[in-house]
This record gives sequence, structure tokens and C-alpha cells, in this order.
Amino acid sequence: MKSLEALLDRLMSDGTVNNIFVRVGINDAVLYDAKRTIGKRIDSETVFDMASVTKILSTTTLAFIALDKGLFTTDTLVSSIFPCAKQYNILTVGHLLTHRMGIGHKPLNDPSVSVDNVAEYILNIPNDTPVGECYAYSCPAFVLLGRIIEKVMGDSLDNLFDSYVAKPLGMMRTSYHPQITENMINHNPTDDLKGIVNDYNCRHLGGVAGNSGVFSCIDDMTKYAQMLLNKGYPIISAETFTEATRLHFKNDVESRTLGFVYVDKSFWQTGDLFEEGSIGHCGFAGQSVFVDLNSGLYVIILSDATSTVTRKFGEVRYEIVKEMRRDIHNAIKSDM
Repeated sequence: MKSLEALLDRLMSDGTVNNIFVRVGINDAVLYDAKRTIGKRIDSETVFDMASVTKILSTTTLAFIALDKGLFTTDTLVSSIFPCAKQYNILTVGHLLTHRMGIGHKPLNDPSVSVDNVAEYILNIPNDTPVGECYAYSCPAFVLLGRIIEKVMGDSLDNLFDSYVAKPLGMMRTSYHPQITENMINHNPTDDLKGIVNDYNCRHLGGVAGNSGVFSCIDDMTKYAQMLLNKGYPIISAETFTEATRLHFKNDVESRTLGFVYVDKSFWQTGDLFEEGSIGHCGFAGQSVFVDLNSGLYVIILSDATSTVTRKFGEVRYEIVKEMRRDIHNAIKSDM
């Protein structure tokens, strides 16, 4: 893939990334791997902070499993599980999965906030818009959803993820709180924080949350992508998967299935590569995974782009990372 290889050379030379691994596949076959690194060897088992890809990898997948088990429905009121302020009385699990809680980004790292009380804290934040009316990408919504999953499934999110997702799919190097750090990319400013999640809300909550915290590698993410292409098999029923991954909320910013980005003309980070109806998610640290459920195409990008760009400019410039994803997908399109 000449266009992809040339693009990765440019991303390295202009200081957008120090480490990047891109995998292109279709169904059960890997079509192409491309990678670049500075200062160390990276391979298919090198672990990256998956950041908000955690939202689909752990939280959304576990929510689908909970739906299969009948532990809640998308219409289940959050108030039936946790006490909440009056404005959230109509808030449902479905609202959380489609980022229609009514609040966007909010810090949850106040000293008074803990794992035990974070749900109640979120459910007393004044809402920016009425519940259900508007889309606002919301880490608090997924932190709350993670706590709901823990409540109804009776265990911590990291244990549930390991038992119901990682182990059944054979994802041997994927977990919260990674124990193996010798073949790992550090997404933090200092080496002593290697293996610690970059997201400050998740870090404040002990490294395990519904919005972030999972670490993974390209081989394990391939297994996850292939599960999606197999319509949830072997961990989610085909019926639940098909219903959950249809278009649930369309808007001009980012259309949504339950949990996943729904690719359409409003979403530009997949460039011209993925057809409408493809699904996936991005992570702030520089990661993404997208799959076309019809053609079987998948692309996984693992990188340290955000931390590299931040060091280069002395400030966060996430738009550059978004443009990198678009350019990678378009380069793949031109090579196919």
C-alpha cells in the first residue's frame, strides 16, 4: 500500500506520531499491516492505551450482554437503579448509550468523588440540555453506564470485562490495569506513569471506568473487530447485536447506534473508505477501530498521536489527530 506507507512516513517526519500500527483486514483475513516507531520495536502485541475505544470495547459490549441476559432494557430508568435529581427522572439506559443524557464533558476528579458515589454525583450535575433532546458526547454518561452494569451484573467492570469479553475472545493482552509493561507505549508525559490510563477522570476513579481505562494491542483488537463482523458471535446474540447496531440517533455532529459511531456523511474521520452504516469508535490517545458490517472491511489504528502532537506544540491539538485518521483511511481507499 504505497499511499499508506508514504503517509506514515510523513506522519513520522512531521512529528504527528512516534509510534503507530495500522491494520487493514477483511473478515477473518489480515490484508495489510503498516507500522512506524522511534526508539523501540513495536509489534502486533505492543499495548496501547485504548482511551475512549473502551466505550465500545468494554462498556457497550457488556451492555449488550446485559441486554441479552434481561438485566435491563434500553427503556430502563436510571432512577430505578440509582437515586437522581429531578431532571434525570426520565433518563434511560438508551439515552446513555446514545449520548443523550443532556451533559457533555464534565470533570469528575473532585476530591469528594469516588467510585462509590460517582453515579450519584453525575446524576446531580445540572444538565446542559433536556434529557433525550440533543446529542452531546459524554464521558460522564459512560462512567454512569459502567456503574449501572456493575450494579446489575454484580461485579466490578474490570472483572466483568475479563470474564465476558476478553477471555471468551482470546484477548490475552487486553485489560484494565495492565500487568505487562515491557512492550507498551506510554501515553503520559513521564515514564513513571507508563501503564497508567491517560484519561484524568478514569485515573481519578482508580483506572477502571466506563469511559476509558482498557489497554490493548493490534492482535487483540483484530479479534474484537472480527467479533463485530460476526454479528456478536460468540458473546452477543445476533438478535441483540443487529438491533443495537442499527441507526438509533441521527444528527449533524455524529450519528449513533447504541454505543457506536454510525458512519454517515456527518462523520468525516473515516474519510471516503467506509460505507454508510459502518460502525466504530475513536479514542483520544490516537486509536480507532471501524468495521463495515456488509463488506467485512475493518481498519484498526493504534498510535501515540495525541501525546506526540501535544509535546510538539506544547498544547493539545486533537484536530490534528482527527485529520490523521481521515488521511489514513483515505490513503487505504486509494490503495485498494
